[in-house]
Amino acid sequence: MGATPIYGKDKILMFRLYEQRATAGATKLALQTQHSWKYDSKSDSTETKDGTINSPATTSVTLDIEAVASLDDVNKFLEDAAKNSKLLEVWDINLADKQADGKYGAKYGQGYLQSWEVPAEVGKLTTIKTTMNIDQLPVDGTATVTADQQNEIQYAFADTTKVTADQSNG
Repeated sequence: MGATPIYGKDKILMFRLYEQRATAGATKLALQTQHSWKYDSKSDSTETKDGTINSPATTSVTLDIEAVASLDDVNKFLEDAAKNSKLLEVWDINLADKQADGKYGAKYGQGYLQSWEVPAEVGKLTTIKTTMNIDQLPVDGTATVTADQQNEIQYAFADTTKVTADQSNG
């Protein structure tokens, strides 16, 4: 099988406050424009009479996130998490990587937002820029995307007939 390219549009971020993991599912960050994982490990070097010796360093991981700002609950709880140093869970889900069990290939991490920037420029949409410091290293696995979460990602097909009360609720 040949290599299959990965498109950024297929990768979404979902978040949850760690303190709510027993009571709430993850929610998608709406209107996300981009995100990028950064792995950084600066090795230490020691000069010796025989030459420089490098020693490996622990890798630190950050997740840079940009989205169009909106007045939704996810934006509000992420801003609150940044202001109050609340531990977050994050999933980077690849919707093009559907597994046999119906789950999707994903990367999972926990950490804290280290910033919350909301630049407002004349004539442009207001954006959110933030960076999340990830504890340890993210873990690869699979994630469930429920029907409700799918509806957050893409609206459901609607028929041409008149919508009844039963149809409008899901």
